[in-house]
Amino acid sequence: MRILVDGAPVDVADDDSTLLHALARAGIDIPSLCDDSRLAPFGECRMCLVRINGQPQPVASCATRVRPDMVIETAPSDIESARTGVLRMLARHYPPAALDDAPGTSFHQLLRRYRVDATGVEDPALRDNSHPCIAIDMNRCIDCFRCVRICDEVQGQLAWQIVGRGAATHVVPSGAKTLIESPCVSCGACVDSCPTGALNDRSVVQIGAPTRWTRTTCPYCGVGCELQVGTRDEHIVTCVPAMDAPVNRGHLCVKGRYAHGFVHAADRATAPMVRNSAGWRTVTWDDAIDTAARQLHEIQERYGLDCVGVFASARSTNEDNYVLQKFARVALQTNNVDGCARVCHAPSAAALSAVFGTGAATNSFDDIEAAATILVCGANPTENHPIVGARIKQAARRGAALIVIDPRRIELAEYATIHLRPKAGTNLLVLNAMSATILEEGLVDDAFAHERVDGLEALEQHLSRYTPELVAERCGVAAHDLRAAARLYATNRPSMAVHGLGITEHTQGTDGVTGIANLALLTGNLG
Repeated sequence: MRILVDGAPVDVADDDSTLLHALARAGIDIPSLCDDSRLAPFGECRMCLVRINGQPQPVASCATRVRPDMVIETAPSDIESARTGVLRMLARHYPPAALDDAPGTSFHQLLRRYRVDATGVEDPALRDNSHPCIAIDMNRCIDCFRCVRICDEVQGQLAWQIVGRGAATHVVPSGAKTLIESPCVSCGACVDSCPTGALNDRSVVQIGAPTRWTRTTCPYCGVGCELQVGTRDEHIVTCVPAMDAPVNRGHLCVKGRYAHGFVHAADRATAPMVRNSAGWRTVTWDDAIDTAARQLHEIQERYGLDCVGVFASARSTNEDNYVLQKFARVALQTNNVDGCARVCHAPSAAALSAVFGTGAATNSFDDIEAAATILVCGANPTENHPIVGARIKQAARRGAALIVIDPRRIELAEYATIHLRPKAGTNLLVLNAMSATILEEGLVDDAFAHERVDGLEALEQHLSRYTPELVAERCGVAAHDLRAAARLYATNRPSMAVHGLGITEHTQGTDGVTGIANLALLTGNLG
C-alpha cells in the first residue's frame, strides 16, 4: 500500500505490521526505546510518536497499524522537542561512563543524536556479578521493561519482574536478590533486547564488542536455529540469534547463545596428530591425510572392501554428510555407512514410512502456533530442544490444550491440561488405549478416514484388546484419564503430536511411533 511520509510517497507492505516496523523496512528511522519486533506493541517510551493527518494527538507508531493513504509527519518540531525531553529525563540519572563503554547501543546513539548529556552517579550496589554469562549493571536501566517482556512473551521464564510504583518503579530478578537465583535459564533474550547495556554478555564486557559477524547454524540439538557469531581478533566474543530465522525467530537457548567456549578451550586439538607406539605426535595435514589413506587401503587389501565402515553425524551439515557417504561409496567402495540418527530415530523413520509412505514429519514447527491441542509424548523439549520447547510452552500459556505423556513431571507438565504418567515401558498401551477410545466413542474423522485410511477395520479389531479399562492397571494410568486425553486430542482440533527418544529408544519404539501415527489418522490431525 502507499502512504505519504513527510511529504513523500512511500510504498509499504500490505500486512498487519505496525507503522514503526513498516517505516523501518522502508528505510525510515523513527526513534524508539521500548520497541522490539519480537514483542507485542507497548507504547511506553513515547519516543516513536508521529503525527497522522486526522488524528487530534500524536500517536505511538509502535502501537499503530498501517492503513492505506496515511499522511504522516515523523519529526515535527513539537515531537522532536518531546523526544529530547524524554531523553533528558532518562539521562538525568544515567552514568556518563556508560556512553564510552558501549557507544553502539541504541540508547547511547539517541543521546548523541539529540545532544543530551548523561549526568547520573553510579551506585555499586546496583551491579550483579552472580551470573556466569550475563553482566548486570542496573545503573544503566531506563525502565523500558523490554527484559521483563521478552522473558515473558518469548521465553516464558518470568526471570525478571517490575516492582515499586511511580518514580520508584524498577526491574529486579523474580523472587531473588540476584539473577542466578531467579528462574533464569540463560537464554540471553533480555541481553538481546536491552537498549542500554544494563544487561550485557560477560564475554563482551571482558573482550570488547565484536568487529565482525558471521551467520551460521547452531551446532547443538538439530532444531536448526540460526545465529550470528560475533568475533574480535579471531576470537568468538558472542553469539546472538538471527532475527529473520524461520525456526528460532530471533531467539536462542543457553547452548546456542553461550556454549561456544569449546572453540577456544586450552585443551582443544588445533592440529592433526598421528599415533604410534610412542603416543600422539603432531604432523602436517598432508602427512595425516596420507597416513589415514594408506592405512585404510592396507586394511581393505588385507580384509576386503567391506571391512571398513563410515559413521556420520547428525550434528554435521547435510552437505558434509553427503560428501562423507560419497567418500565411502566411491573412494572406499563400501556401503557401510551409518549414523547416530539410526539409534535415535530409526523407529520414527520406519514407522512413519510404513504408515504414510515417507519417514518424514507431517507437521512443521509453525504448526505449534496453529494447533488447538498439542500432544507431547516421550520428549522433554524445554531441556533438549529449548527453542521448540519455549514455543510449545507459550502456545499453552496462550490457551492451547497440552497433553503430556511422560513418567516424569517435566517442565511442560506444569502447563499441561492433562498429564499422563505411565509406568516406564508402557507407552504403547497408553497410545493404543487412546485410539481404542476414539474408535469406541465415535470420535473418528469419518470423511478423512474414508478418503485416506486403509485397514481401519483390522485396527479396530486389534485395539479391542486395549480399551482403557483393560490396560489401566498395567500402564498405571486411570481409565478416565486415558479417555479424557483421547477426547481432547480428537475433538479440540487441530491437534499435533510431538514425540522424542522416550518413545523411540525402546524395543517397541517403531510400534510406539505407529501408535501416535494411528491417533493422527483416526482424527484427521495431519499437517
